[in-house]
Amino acid sequence: MSVAVVVDSSSGVSREVAGKYHLRVVPLHVMWDKKQYVDGVDLTLEEFYARLKTTDTLPSTDSSVQGEFYQLFEELNGKVDGVVAIVLSKDIPAMGYRSALMAKEMVEGIPVEVIDSHTCLTGEGLVATAAAEAAMAGARIDEVADVARSIIPKVSTFTSLGSFDYSARLGRFGSSKDVQEKTAAEKQIFAIREKFMPFEKRSTVAEARERLMELVREGARKNAPLHVAVQHTSAMDAAEELSAKIAAEYRCAELWISEATPVIASHFGPGSLTVAFYNE
Repeated sequence: MSVAVVVDSSSGVSREVAGKYHLRVVPLHVMWDKKQYVDGVDLTLEEFYARLKTTDTLPSTDSSVQGEFYQLFEELNGKVDGVVAIVLSKDIPAMGYRSALMAKEMVEGIPVEVIDSHTCLTGEGLVATAAAEAAMAGARIDEVADVARSIIPKVSTFTSLGSFDYSARLGRFGSSKDVQEKTAAEKQIFAIREKFMPFEKRSTVAEARERLMELVREGARKNAPLHVAVQHTSAMDAAEELSAKIAAEYRCAELWISEATPVIASHFGPGSLTVAFYNE
C-alpha cells in the first residue's frame, strides 16, 4: 500500500495537478442565499461572477468540512497505509484545520497526520505536491509528513488583488481603519504567512503584477531548482505571462497554473493574481 496526501480546495490544486500528483482534494463550501454549494462542483467560477453581477446578496464561505474529511478518510481506510492531510493556515478565519483534526479523531484503523500549511492558495498547494512526490516515491507516513513540514518555511506566497473595492465590498481582509487606509486607492499586494498581511501597495494592477515578478527575483535563487505555482481569478493571460517570465529565468522543477474556485473568488476580485515559490 502507500500514503495518501489530502489537501483542501483553498490550495489552488486543479484537477490536472491533483491527477498528476495523486492528490485527493476536499472541497470547501460557498454559502449563498442560505444554500450551500460545494466549491468548484455545484458552482463554477463563471456562474459565481455572473450571479454576483445580478444579486443583492453576497456569498460567504464555510470551511467547516469535518464530514467531508471523515468520509474521505474512511474511503481510504484499508486502501493505504496512512493519510497526510495538508490544510490552510489555522490563523486564517476558517475551520479547515479544525475540521480535519475532528475527522482524524473520528476515524479508526488508519493513521492520519494533519498538517497546518501556515498559508493557503498555491503556497499550500506546493506543500501538498512536495508531500505527494515523497508519497509516490514510497515514503512512509512520517517521512511524507516530515517533507511537508520541511517545505512550509521555504514557501513564499504573494497575491495581488485585482480589485480592492470588490474585496472591501465583501468585507474581506479585515475591516480595521488601518487596513482600509493602507489599501484605499492603491492596489495592494498581500504576503501570506499564517494569515493575509498587507505587504506593499501599487497604483495600478499592472504595477502590482510586475511587482510579483520582482518578488520572485528577490526571493528565488537561480542556482537551485525552483518550484512555482500561479493562481488567478479570471486572469489567465496575466497568469500565463507571469509563468512564462519565471520559466525563462529559472530552472523550474515544478510550474503550474490554476484558476481560483468560488471559495477563493469569494475573497478576491476578478483579475487577482497569486504566485508561490520555493527553491530546493
